[in-house]
Amino acid sequence: MKKIWTIFKREYLTRVKSKGFILGTALTPLFIILVTIGPGLLMSLKTEDIKNIDIVDMSGIIYENLAHSLSDTTESGQRIYQFRKVETTPESVDSMKVALNASVDKDRIDAYIFIPGDIEEGNVAEYYSKNVSDFDENRNLRNVISRIVSDHRLEKSNIDPVLIKSLNKNIRLRTFKVTAGGEGKEDVGLSFAITFIMVMFLYMALIMYGAFVMRSVYEEKLSRVVEVIVSSCKPYQLMAGKILGIGAVGLTQYVVWAAVAGLLTLYSGVIIQSFSGSANPFPIPTIPISVLIYFIIFFVLGYLFYATIYAALGAMVNSDQDAQQLQFPAIMPIIFAFMFAFYIIKNPAGTMSQVASMISFFTPITMFTRISVQAPPFSEILLSIVILVMSLVFLIWLAGKIFRVGILMYGKRPTLPELLKWIRY
Repeated sequence: MKKIWTIFKREYLTRVKSKGFILGTALTPLFIILVTIGPGLLMSLKTEDIKNIDIVDMSGIIYENLAHSLSDTTESGQRIYQFRKVETTPESVDSMKVALNASVDKDRIDAYIFIPGDIEEGNVAEYYSKNVSDFDENRNLRNVISRIVSDHRLEKSNIDPVLIKSLNKNIRLRTFKVTAGGEGKEDVGLSFAITFIMVMFLYMALIMYGAFVMRSVYEEKLSRVVEVIVSSCKPYQLMAGKILGIGAVGLTQYVVWAAVAGLLTLYSGVIIQSFSGSANPFPIPTIPISVLIYFIIFFVLGYLFYATIYAALGAMVNSDQDAQQLQFPAIMPIIFAFMFAFYIIKNPAGTMSQVASMISFFTPITMFTRISVQAPPFSEILLSIVILVMSLVFLIWLAGKIFRVGILMYGKRPTLPELLKWIRY
């Protein structure tokens, strides 16, 4: 046990003290926050640029109402949208468009809108600009023009537009998630985002830290350092120390990230108020303690399961090329489990979801996804853990036999018959 602890401490401290670990642990939460919140904040920022837009209104019903509806102003009170009506005839529409395109190209105007005479029947308007990627502005223009045309149709039919709007007012559907104990908490879909993020972390951890184990083993093997190490300890002690040490590195990272997530959740109201100007515009979901506990359980068991496979593969390879070729079959079950998680999110209690959560190669991701979305009976969770632990014990026995022979074997990669011989030794 003392020798396992020595190897564990060496693997753990070497990585935790590295600049890559410190920067990765510190910057990853910041990166996730920026990627999650940043685009929405940037897109919500209002522009202060004045936009000169020419309007070619062949219908005669859009221009006046459009200028009245789009009345946004800058902080100084100047209108953002400066509209100018362009008069033309049906015969000169094409030449007018050519002239306006030239004006847009030479930045004399920012854009122009062409309203055909049959806008009520054709339902098509045209917007010309150098930049048509501002989807908020495009949607705003489309909605305003649509509303103007709809109101005009109603007026022609002697129907009060205000009455129609009140009759067609949409119903807002509030969604509540029923938690354990029968309590209903409002959830606008952010729990799905939290589930997805946690599953993504689990997916990345199984691939990333398993690959660390594999690389650590075969690099020491190729440099012949392992020959010195196994002269003072048994191969299984080396394997156990490496797996536990690198696993502790991953767990340390997730503890730090979980603490950051907890602080963000705790002060979410203040953060949202500072950006939106109103307190709690939508309910912030909380992560149940049981889900966090299961996350740690399936992270540890899943990591041990795949790290054992990677350790055996690392002992078998003799080059980076061999490592890359053997790594792919080990990654495939993880990728399949992650992809299947999207099905589980929609149907957590389905038969396929139940079966997938009991297969050891998929259990860490699939069962945790089920727990996050809609917790299954505890008996199913316990059964999946028992199956995973039994599979892990068998895998450790199998990988240990491969590891103790392969760690000192050099030359070509072993064939399947040779692996069977190693296992029988």
